[in-house]
Amino acid sequence: MRVGIVGGGLSGLTLAWLLDGHHDVVLLEARQRLGGNAESVPARSRGHTHGVDLGVRETAPGSFPVWRHLATELGFTADDLVTSPGTRTLTRGPEARPAWVSPAGPAAGDRPVTPQGPVRRALRRFGTEAARWQAQKLDWDVTLGELLDAWPEDVRAHTDLLAALPAALHGCTVREARGLSARAAAAPFADSQPPTEAGPEVTYLRGGAQALAQALAGDLRRATVQVGAPLRAVSADGEGFSLIDTVGGLHTVDAAVLALPADRARETLVPLDGAEELRTALGAVPYRTLTYALHRDPFGMPGDRAAWSTTNTVLHEGWSETTTWYGPSLGADLFVSQLTHRSDRPRQVLARSAYRTALPTPEAVRARLRLAGAGRARRLFLAGHCTTPIDTQEAAMASAIAVAQELAPRADRLRRLLDDVKGD
Repeated sequence: MRVGIVGGGLSGLTLAWLLDGHHDVVLLEARQRLGGNAESVPARSRGHTHGVDLGVRETAPGSFPVWRHLATELGFTADDLVTSPGTRTLTRGPEARPAWVSPAGPAAGDRPVTPQGPVRRALRRFGTEAARWQAQKLDWDVTLGELLDAWPEDVRAHTDLLAALPAALHGCTVREARGLSARAAAAPFADSQPPTEAGPEVTYLRGGAQALAQALAGDLRRATVQVGAPLRAVSADGEGFSLIDTVGGLHTVDAAVLALPADRARETLVPLDGAEELRTALGAVPYRTLTYALHRDPFGMPGDRAAWSTTNTVLHEGWSETTTWYGPSLGADLFVSQLTHRSDRPRQVLARSAYRTALPTPEAVRARLRLAGAGRARRLFLAGHCTTPIDTQEAAMASAIAVAQELAPRADRLRRLLDDVKGD
């Protein structure tokens, strides 16, 4: 069987890797590089070169079994991982004193940890409630605002800080974040252990998240990969499809997999008869564009260095934006800041990029769940974040596994990976 995969992000590359050697695979990527939102750039500091992520950053090997086993299969070891305590500072207004400074363990020195009080109770409750929403499979239609409004009055006065967390992640206003699916929006912040001591650890690939994408591409034996080849349209071709790219390529395939943003996939399906239901569902997923910059100066950081955290979020004019500090993990004062809505800019910018993120509104989550199972009868599949209610590296890879199970259930790589995951 000849399989056409459109999109060279982690889901498309994982699927190509799983099918490689079992089917004839062609992968088309619109950009001149692979990895999608996993983009890493080299940065020099104190005589060392570090791979710093502009887009996708940390992972969680302990709770991401597919990611962990796939990375091992590709030759990554514990030496390729950099782990540090995850800490967080939340500030209302760029010049204000932090409203929240998380604990950082017994070696924190003079760190001005937020004392017991309503802010601490609100953050603690948010982590434990988010974990409970996942465990009890809270209805995706319940919004974050509905649940926060039911909390006690003293804690409710600080729920803007809670809504600021998914707002920064998804590039929406703090008010819009209240309308997101609570289960989906809070998932990245779930913590079954109250943050009384060190925060949850964050783990990075030493060479950056893009190193995993590069390893997947480098381990392809027979698959054809074409970068700089955006897909223009999908059309029927007998019992299969023709994939028409914008650089003059025509690729005839027996099965097609669109590992694309929902709106981009929708555009390519316009010429395809019988795809109206798919196009409607794809049209229900809204997007925001976020701009990030890697810089050397401590732009976006608290004035008091003792309050610096790995994640520093500032609420300003209804928006919420974050600066990530790589000091604890890389031993270098390198920073990545969201700049989409900030009026000022860092002075020592090393790199800049923009990424699109899907908003997990209840309507969008319902659509994404429908899309996860759509198109299989005619061998037209969707993969990636347009099929997963929660957007993580693990979810992207899991979506690729789901498609691979349909197209090549006996593929050696698929069976080996599934055996490893089941063995956990």
